[in-house]
Amino acid sequence: MNTKNTLLWLGLILLMLFNFWLAELSALAGKWTLIVILLVTLFKFLGVVFRFMDLKNAHPGWKVLFIVFILLFAVIAGWV
Repeated sequence: MNTKNTLLWLGLILLMLFNFWLAELSALAGKWTLIVILLVTLFKFLGVVFRFMDLKNAHPGWKVLFIVFILLFAVIAGWV
């Protein structure tokens, strides 16, 4: 495994711990908690897709389509 993959993996672990802290342990629970958790999860998902699923080398149309889809999914999930 190369250094960039390892750094992304460590970042994903830290973001997962942040999400856990925010959702379960933090006294900051409020209406913005869900939005922050969704944004962090979106960032994690895009990191995995572009790095480990090799979307960075895909056709630009697929990249745009995927990003629009995942943003719509995040907005709808936050709405419901």
